[in-house]
Amino acid sequence: MGVGYSLRTAALKRGKNFNKLGAVAQWVHATNMLEEMRNDVKTMMSWKAKTITNIRDTAELAVMKYTYDPDMKIDYYSAKDPRTSDGKTMKFYPHKNYGNTPINTNYSVVHVPTNVYDQSPDVLNAIKWSGELNTVFRNNLAYDSSLIYQFFGSATGFLRLYPAIKWRAPVGPDMYDCRMRPWYIQGAASAKDIVILLDGSGSMTGLRKEIARNVVLNILETLSDNDFVTILRFSENVKSVVPCFENTLVQATEENLREFRELLKDLDTVNIANFTLGLISAFELLQKVAKSNEGSQCNQAIMLITDGAPYTYEKIFAQYNWPNIPVRVFTYLIGREVTDMDEVQWMACQNRGYYTHVTTLAEVREQVQKYIPVMSRPVVLSGDHPIVWSSVYADVTDVKLSDWLWQEREREVKMRLNQKSRAKRQKEDQSVLQYYPDGNVSLMERYMAPNFDFAATEPETPRRQLPKKAVQLLITVATPVFDRRNFSNVTERIRSSKNIWIERTKEMRVANILGVAGTDVPIREIIKLTPPHRLGVNGYSFVVTNNGFVLYHPDLRPLFQDMLKPEYNQVDMAELELVDDDKLGPREFDETLFETKNSTINRRIGWKKLPIKLHIDGMRRVVTRRNSYYHGPIENTPYSLVIALPEPYGQYRLSAQIEVKRRTENLQQYFKDDKWRVHPDWVYCESKTKEGDPIMTPEDIIRKFIHEAENLQNFKWKSQSTSPPVNDAPLCDKHLVQSLVFDAKATDVDVKKCEKPALPNQYDPLGLLLALLPSDQMMGMHGIVTTFVATRSGLLRFDDHRTEEEKGNSTERPFYETHTRATDELFYRRAVDFYYFNEMAFVFAVPFDAGTKNASLVTASQAIFIGNGSQKAPAAVVGVQLKHSAFVERFFNITGTCMSKCKYKCTDKQMDCFLIDNNGFVVVSEVHEHTGKFFGEIDNVLFDSLVQGNIFRRIRMYDYQAICIDLIIPSGPASFLRSPLRHLKNIVYWIWSKIVMYFVQTNVLPWFSDHVVEASDYYEDEQGNDGKAARQNKTRARPCDKEFTLYEMRPTDTWGQTKGVIPNCSSIEDCDKNYIVQMVPYTNLMMLVTYSEECSCDNSSLTETNTQPLELEEVIYDEDERCYRMRNGTLRKLPEPCVHHHPEEGSLGQQCGLGSFLRASIYLVVGALLLRLL
Repeated sequence: MGVGYSLRTAALKRGKNFNKLGAVAQWVHATNMLEEMRNDVKTMMSWKAKTITNIRDTAELAVMKYTYDPDMKIDYYSAKDPRTSDGKTMKFYPHKNYGNTPINTNYSVVHVPTNVYDQSPDVLNAIKWSGELNTVFRNNLAYDSSLIYQFFGSATGFLRLYPAIKWRAPVGPDMYDCRMRPWYIQGAASAKDIVILLDGSGSMTGLRKEIARNVVLNILETLSDNDFVTILRFSENVKSVVPCFENTLVQATEENLREFRELLKDLDTVNIANFTLGLISAFELLQKVAKSNEGSQCNQAIMLITDGAPYTYEKIFAQYNWPNIPVRVFTYLIGREVTDMDEVQWMACQNRGYYTHVTTLAEVREQVQKYIPVMSRPVVLSGDHPIVWSSVYADVTDVKLSDWLWQEREREVKMRLNQKSRAKRQKEDQSVLQYYPDGNVSLMERYMAPNFDFAATEPETPRRQLPKKAVQLLITVATPVFDRRNFSNVTERIRSSKNIWIERTKEMRVANILGVAGTDVPIREIIKLTPPHRLGVNGYSFVVTNNGFVLYHPDLRPLFQDMLKPEYNQVDMAELELVDDDKLGPREFDETLFETKNSTINRRIGWKKLPIKLHIDGMRRVVTRRNSYYHGPIENTPYSLVIALPEPYGQYRLSAQIEVKRRTENLQQYFKDDKWRVHPDWVYCESKTKEGDPIMTPEDIIRKFIHEAENLQNFKWKSQSTSPPVNDAPLCDKHLVQSLVFDAKATDVDVKKCEKPALPNQYDPLGLLLALLPSDQMMGMHGIVTTFVATRSGLLRFDDHRTEEEKGNSTERPFYETHTRATDELFYRRAVDFYYFNEMAFVFAVPFDAGTKNASLVTASQAIFIGNGSQKAPAAVVGVQLKHSAFVERFFNITGTCMSKCKYKCTDKQMDCFLIDNNGFVVVSEVHEHTGKFFGEIDNVLFDSLVQGNIFRRIRMYDYQAICIDLIIPSGPASFLRSPLRHLKNIVYWIWSKIVMYFVQTNVLPWFSDHVVEASDYYEDEQGNDGKAARQNKTRARPCDKEFTLYEMRPTDTWGQTKGVIPNCSSIEDCDKNYIVQMVPYTNLMMLVTYSEECSCDNSSLTETNTQPLELEEVIYDEDERCYRMRNGTLRKLPEPCVHHHPEEGSLGQQCGLGSFLRASIYLVVGALLLRLL
């Protein structure tokens, strides 16, 4: 369109400025850049590792000097209520490093789980000596100001957290227990292979069955993606709880664990338990795994859950486990009235395990975690303190999507729907008009509507413009804290010859773990060291774990609505990097991609090129390109760093800086007004932040630095260092800041003083008109709202051309407040990608909902590249926003203007004219409601013809992070089996109904009431269903895979101007639709004109086409394919280190647990005897 010519003036001027100031395109040595980034991340992580070693050493020394006090009473700050017993309240101040969460850096707070008694002597003594950690916490923060939370998780259950915060109340009960967190479990013990043996005999019914099920669920909760597990249910025979997992261990991913949880709900308990067969099956399975190099290849354990065993089965243990005992046996005795206690305890004690007796549901969680200190004994005895790094996870206060949470949300929605129904009836009864906004009706609320057409609607439509909740992703570095006292007084209970329990205390060799020390590392700290300005536009980085899962990635989408997806932290690298190959179906991954992944997780340095396809703009658009992937390990961690650079422009960077220290000119003149912004997420300068410091905008930080730089004789740039910076002065990124200053100077252009553009040989009337008009006249005449330029340094310059009245009447935030992320913005990324499609083109776009609004804006942007030939680098993007109404009016005025009388006009009844962008979306149409829509939804037959004519390419996409919502079908009308008590209950109800009916028929009730009751011959329920009660739908959300089709325009040299005809497009005989398509010069738009002579085409009369609407559909896998994927998992590398055995463990004796027991009160016993005698 002609707007492009006028904007080209400023673009050319700014491009000349870049060249005039000495900007050149330089080739980037990507391997060297990767090496520098890897070293920076490694150095940063070494600082965090030093932090936790300081905590660990201080804790171990504190315990050595501490004397245990059995009568300990202590006052401490609780995280749940940070007040002391004398009413003293802690003060909190917001801090930038903690997401502006109020904190107090002078103290730490203690969180005690709900299931732990906070006045227990063991807990109080541990809280007391751990108070010594406050000093080291503060020293660590002084050494490294980028630290966030430091903590010590005690084996007694409490968490000491620094700095002090007020614990945010979770949804539902506070079930947080640090000992069940992945960082604690991984820090305490190495990876493990576990076989859970679940007694399925007939005696395991009722409460016992429920306790046993909860024990299994809690064991599963202690597993991470480094562990492997299976559940075998045994009675007369042995069966896998999940048939798909027969005769194998599976990785403890969330998908596999969810499968276990689902099938644990409906287990039958029948016959007699065959312990022989169950134990042999478990041992042989573990032996098979160990020999085949499957599983974790580290700790192995059998978890036996039963209500009693008749024998010890010594021969089985002698054959499969003795003398080396490679497999630990942990036993959980279920129920109160149990008799076969000794046999179950013997199994654990003779196989380096632990025995617990679980009698109630309330104690399940506490009893289950007791196996973790036993698993840690080899680590304690070795004396080595492994540094472990967790997988990524979200802040503990972010709620993960689960069936329970979904049901809670459903209850809220149901209540809201009922309230609306009541309000509707009240409105109709009182004839009072009320307004009920439905613009914010949630996805769940629409699905729960009684008459909702569930099958016709797409769950979790990604294109809904819902407000996004920020989620902070973290990793944790942790290390175990040991009790260095090798001997301890241990109280044990033994059974005397008279079958009486006796307690005795003796000194024994111990290997106790005191807890785990750790600190959180925000993912943003890693991203900060792989800065986007170095990677360039459309370049990105991501980190992969030893299991192939990403810590972060630009396409990682952890949230569904405002809830964490169940598998948000187990997204595989291959599920995000989609290779552009039409032959690949769902879950079919490219071989070269798998080679790249295998090399990455095995910590090798290398690179590959791959053709990829990316969805952008809320999964409505697609971009295809070639990426170069460079990867290498981050030393002393299980992670590998990958950087992806687009071809060809990703191999070049603009070399253009202004030396700030030379001060040859006043640099503040380029930042004098308020018509500029910088990228809010990029770190230009940083300094130590203190509590209560004012929050400065990124622009204020730049202004402050430029001002101080001109007055200071000497200042330091940020540099690579083996230790954190110690000075309080701000440290700035030299390359980024000096590039920003250069860009500010190069873009400081007064458009009004620009020369008229040199017109190309081919131009349209609008281009000529706009080129000759004065700037002010053009702005007003063509509805231009904002002009802008964004640069590779994160700078955004803009001019707002609206009048003050227009600004005051606008209800939406202006462009320059919502699109400040420069190279990360969609207009920037699309313009750069489209440059190699057409160097002169502006990329036009309208909002997808433009057809529903009357004041939408069109955004046009064009990339500026610097360099020659193929050696070019993107420097900036210029653009404009103009009123859509003015844009449309100008289009139809031009198309209706001819040198002589026009034979055809777009406004003719038989003609339809469209402007369609390069992804198939309508920018201009005679029908305003079409604007922003995918053209295939307007005329799928015609669009399919464009695809068949090689104008558009059909690209199949897959979303492996999707959430599907299932409709729960209510149970049928079959009757229940009625017991005699139920019949008695019905008789009582019948008698009562007769009494009530008597009072009604005899008009006794009005004697006691003066209320007026109206009757009606017509009955209609609240949803308008005659005589039938409406039932709200029940739903269930679950992870799934989805597929969808997107479209991309092919290069014009493959189609040029195209004419076509669609025959018989109506029920009327000989009704054809003719069309012509041609690219609009210097844009990403094509003009489509259709013509049908004296008849109207009807899409409904046409045959079905291959063009599909842009809707996501669930991928349905057959059971064998799904089972194969779950059993085999993905490529992975074994975690390190592995410590599963120590020769001195035999000297510890049998510290193998006792379990809970009930002790009768002597007073109650004596009282009962006296009453009996009386």
